[in-house]
Amino acid sequence: MLSRGIPYLFLAFVAVCLSYAFSHRSGPPLPETSVRIDSTMIMGATSTDSLEFAVGERGRIFRRETGSAEWTAVASPTESSLTNIRFVNNQLGLAVGHDQVILRTTDGGKTWAQVNLDIEAETPLFDVMFVSPDYAIAVGAYGLYMDSRDGGQTWDSRPISDLDWHHNAIQKLSDTTLLIAGEAGTVLRSEDAGENWSVVPVSYQGSYFGAQALSENQVLIFGMRGHVLRSDDAGQNFVEVTHGSQSSMFGSCACGDGKLRLVGQNGTVMTSEDNGQTFTVSQLEGSPMLAGVMVSGDTLVALGQGGQHLAKLN
Repeated sequence: MLSRGIPYLFLAFVAVCLSYAFSHRSGPPLPETSVRIDSTMIMGATSTDSLEFAVGERGRIFRRETGSAEWTAVASPTESSLTNIRFVNNQLGLAVGHDQVILRTTDGGKTWAQVNLDIEAETPLFDVMFVSPDYAIAVGAYGLYMDSRDGGQTWDSRPISDLDWHHNAIQKLSDTTLLIAGEAGTVLRSEDAGENWSVVPVSYQGSYFGAQALSENQVLIFGMRGHVLRSDDAGQNFVEVTHGSQSSMFGSCACGDGKLRLVGQNGTVMTSEDNGQTFTVSQLEGSPMLAGVMVSGDTLVALGQGGQHLAKLN
């Protein structure tokens, strides 16, 4: 289990720059033309039908059209490190990060506006999710839970349990069933679109850094020391998946080639062709820390320490 004194060690890759990630940076953001993805620590990534995005240290945002080889750095209104990014369609998206920063775009990520910031709180946000175009939820450190009912323009926070462990990831299984995974074996489940939450007992009491919905009934949670748990009943019960790796896992995608992939520590890439029942394990050259993954054509794009890492698919 992670020490409470270093809660962001794995999730936000603060293993690489712990002191940097905790501190607030002031001053104007760097011009986007001077920023390259290969010189950036990426902490989160996502894709839409036609676009791909990556976010990371110092508020940096990268965007490209699906199939393009080049990432473009987009002007960001913050220097707070960004930990994740999500879109509900090709136009409306949100990015979250340290200092409780929340950024919003309505033009497919070409421009971003800062809609929330609380430097004094010292509780970063780790994940964000759209339940619908109007309703979004963001989660973070020490039980932080925020929601918006106007498409991410304004936000409110409230406690959802007596636990104050970190909420590291949130996933939508259906219009009503949601799941949160977090620190110290924390798994929370809602059957009413986030109005109420209940604790789900799980076998491993370490930290879960990510979750991946596969269908309305199938979902994975994954995290520290390679632990991967799978549910076939919409998150009511979980069973551990054995695969032979002890690398902590941070990012995932149900990729466009029909395969499920998890990525994490030591350049580890875990691939499943049967919806997470079994995995094959490989390792990228250089063993970088990885936080996100996507497939672009015949290329695996893994993102994390050192920006992007490419590997040809078999």
